[in-house]
Amino acid sequence: MDIVFRKDQKEIMKYRSGSMGIQAVPGAGKTFIITNLVAKLLKKMKDDGQDGKILVLTYMNSAANNFRSRIRFILEDEGIDKAGFEVMTIHSLAMKIIRENTDIAMVSEESQIIDDYRKGLLIQMAIDEYESMPGNEVKIRSFLKKELRSDQAHLDKWYREFTNIVLNTIKLLKYADIDVESLDDYLLKSEAGIMKIIGPIYKNYQSILDQEGYFDYDDILIRAYRILVDNEAIAEKYQKRYTYVFEDECQDSNEIQGKIIDIIAYKKASHKKSKKNLVRVGDINQSITGTFTGSDPKYFKDFCCQADYSYEMNMAGRSSQDIIDLANYLVNQAGAHLENIHIEAVEKGQAYKENPTTDRYMVAARSLKSQEEERDLVVKTIRYYQKKFPNYSIGVLSFSNYDTDEMGDYLASRDIDFDKLGADSKVRKKVIGDLKLALDFLLDPSRENFLDLIMEAFIDRFDLDLCQEELDSLSTSLAKFDHEALIYDDIYRDDCLSKLRTRLDDSSRLAFSKHMSKALDSIRSICDYCQADRIGLISYILTRLSLTNNEILLSKYIVFYLSNLVSYEGADLARLSISLENRYSRVFDGAIESIYDMGDTEPLAGSVTLATLHKSKGMEWDAVIITGINKSDFPSSLDDYFRVDRKYLRPDFKYPEAFVNIDIDKIVGKNPGKTRSSYEDDLKLDLISERVRLLYVGITRAKSSLLLLNSKNKFVESLNRNMYRKDSSYLEIMTKYIEMRKNK
Repeated sequence: MDIVFRKDQKEIMKYRSGSMGIQAVPGAGKTFIITNLVAKLLKKMKDDGQDGKILVLTYMNSAANNFRSRIRFILEDEGIDKAGFEVMTIHSLAMKIIRENTDIAMVSEESQIIDDYRKGLLIQMAIDEYESMPGNEVKIRSFLKKELRSDQAHLDKWYREFTNIVLNTIKLLKYADIDVESLDDYLLKSEAGIMKIIGPIYKNYQSILDQEGYFDYDDILIRAYRILVDNEAIAEKYQKRYTYVFEDECQDSNEIQGKIIDIIAYKKASHKKSKKNLVRVGDINQSITGTFTGSDPKYFKDFCCQADYSYEMNMAGRSSQDIIDLANYLVNQAGAHLENIHIEAVEKGQAYKENPTTDRYMVAARSLKSQEEERDLVVKTIRYYQKKFPNYSIGVLSFSNYDTDEMGDYLASRDIDFDKLGADSKVRKKVIGDLKLALDFLLDPSRENFLDLIMEAFIDRFDLDLCQEELDSLSTSLAKFDHEALIYDDIYRDDCLSKLRTRLDDSSRLAFSKHMSKALDSIRSICDYCQADRIGLISYILTRLSLTNNEILLSKYIVFYLSNLVSYEGADLARLSISLENRYSRVFDGAIESIYDMGDTEPLAGSVTLATLHKSKGMEWDAVIITGINKSDFPSSLDDYFRVDRKYLRPDFKYPEAFVNIDIDKIVGKNPGKTRSSYEDDLKLDLISERVRLLYVGITRAKSSLLLLNSKNKFVESLNRNMYRKDSSYLEIMTKYIEMRKNK
């Protein structure tokens, strides 16, 4: 059957050569148009007897797999050879260039690529190494106000943010082609602030990479770029290999990625002004990957302005007209912070899916006094949907993982079933905690540590339906036994297990005995393992726990990190145990997010899903509830409070990222005379833009119904007090608009 293309797609499908930029609104079907255009061009290349392939680039492996399967399906239907195209991530392309030119790239077969999560682990090690040097112990905390330097909550918060600042600064330094030696030279002559600390950490990090033969994703991009720039013959090889290049999600691209793609897409013989067969697709209004990371939607915007052809796919069938109108109203009110592209409903009476319709206005906004009121309204709304619209999928979106976890606890207490995009943080970090319990028992084999280990790391993992009363009874009984004899004396153990069995239901007794014997055997073997082989011991402990598949993946990151602590710090078991504490285990957060987000699927009818706004991108639900739309998370003017406005830091140092940007610009000779306050304002303006784009993404996830919320008082556990959170100006203006629409 012939495909019917919408009016905003027809011109795009006429593309034959040259550069083309496509800005696609949420739900416009960019994957559909890319896959069909690629298939059409492959057919034309076959008919014309043209050599070469089509390269499709994206930023996530899941997206690459989606493109690959869709294009193959179309080609099979058309009877076209499936070998004519390649789909990969931009980092896979860079790695391909390096692997095919190892002699020039100066890498060996033993060289190991570390992903962003392992990079985070090594950054943490580099920070730890810096602080272990005499005189450096208090330098990082010295940026805090004096009265807060002993406050653990503020220390933890600053260390978390400092680690991210270091990670992003190293990325920016590499993209600016500033190596360790160049930075050292600059720091010797300058009065830099935070860069005086980041410089040695950068040096420590790079030293670890060089010694172990590691290189990170940023190194991959830079090395691939240098190969193409410095070797014209190699560049021409890739230019001949790929007749066309497509890039998806271009709003998340950075400058170095764009340069690599430009080189590969270049065509000497082209008569087009750009001399590139390059198609870039994205949505500037969905650029939410993070400020201060090198990615910037301006690169895609500039490309669209300069391309041979530039189109907007502004029709989308995802949302009702009411939700489309609200999204467009936000675009109008946000000014320069959102691109002036409006969504249109699809044409009716055609052969494609039309927008949902509702029999009444199903968009609402509320400002509430307390977090309890906000959560109660979320529960009430979910129950209303489940009763009135039982087939509706429901998405509850919050700004942070912490907010999402808290909402999950609240819904669970109200007996509402839900899924998360990623598992609960306590569940995700359980293996880290269990490993720490084992190390703590080895360091101090006390009754208390044994009880914690057996109950949390073993009994809690038994595949038995034990109620809390049974668990409490087991814990009380175990506390009375001689734990050393329980581990090593088989006769004593059998007698104790027979006593424990009497406290359980008949159906659980036999299985419990088998599980318990196995657990005690595991603890015995862990105790007997040679502690001199610290990493071997860590790996062995992890094999003795009943880990899930996701935990097995995470354990590889844990072993990687701890191995490096042993190699570079000579860490003993006590130091390894400390590194697994909550404060330090944040280094695994990136790996955890990646692992537990694998395999997320489209929400089912009648389901409830919790997610952060960032994770919601690419998803859609019949009904969406967005919580916590406050001025702190969604600022709209320079006078608002900003998270980068860190009031817990010294007054002269509230904006550390501004100091980083100043130093980088000075090193490369950029923006002479620009004031510090201008750098600070730029930070704030970038953050305003990113956050309103994040809100726009959340709104455009909704198909039929949308509820926008904020609670003005929120209890912050780490500070042990209520925080007042003003409504975001965007919530205020949308509330007025919604009320006006209701009263029409």
